Formats: sequence, structure tokens, C-alpha cells
Amino acid sequence: MIKADLEDATVRNYVQDAGDSGVVVEFQGGEARTLDSFFSVISSRLDFPEYFGRNWPALKDCLTDLEWLPADSYCLVFRNSDLLFADEPIERRAFLDTVKLSAEEWATPVELGEWWDRPAIPFHVVLDLGIADWDADQVVEVGQLLAH
Repeated sequence: MIKADLEDATVRNYVQDAGDSGVVVEFQGGEARTLDSFFSVISSRLDFPEYFGRNWPALKDCLTDLEWLPADSYCLVFRNSDLLFADEPIERRAFLDTVKLSAEEWATPVELGEWWDRPAIPFHVVLDLGIADWDADQVVEVGQLLAH
């Protein structure tokens, strides 16, 4: 996960470059002030299958599959992240944990000699600076990411 000023030119270029070879999906925090509204928005924007269970384990399952949305990379951008789960802030930790686990799974290549093998695939979650009020020890400053 990346914390960034989404108006910064370097960050805009980073997100734009991610879209050149992959999928970039933007969300507005105000659309997802509650857990229920978050699940509705993310499942709609990422075209989740109808069997999506609208809970954290089901979200991780869908985020780490995405076979219906094949790409070389994925970048989820959350604007106005201070409003994300604003009415249910206790859900923020589960959100951070779930997207972190999803990114870790995508970062690990699958090399089993099977038809479903795949290389590591970039999966980034970019949150604007509104996340500053969160307990966000899992979030990387954009400068640290771009230095790699």
C-alpha cells in the first residue's frame, strides 16, 4: 500500500504508467463510508462474480483471483481516503490487512508446473494523504516505493 499526494506529478505518472500495462481502478472514499457500501463499490468496480460473499475473507479471495479481469498489473487508487470507512473506522484495520495479504499473494510467483502457474504480478493500493489519521503502519510512503 502506498500513501501519496495524488495531485503530485510523480504519483500521477506512476499511476498512469501502471495503467499502460494493467488495470487501474479509482475509488472515492466518500462512496464507501460503511463496510456495506465499500463491498458494493469494490465489487461493482472490479466486476466481482455474483458469488462474492461481502466479507473480508471473500474480498481477499476475489482480489487474489481476478481471472475475470486479467492484467499484467493492478492498481487500486483511493481518493479522499479519510472518508473511507468514516462511519465504521474499526473496519480500516481489516481493510489494510486484507489488501496487504492480497498484494503479498500477487507478489509471489506460482511455479508448480501447472497450467495456472504465473509470474509475480504487481498489485498496488494507493491511498491519498487522508490516510494520515489511520493507524497505518503497513503503508509505504510513495518516495520509498519509487526509489526501488
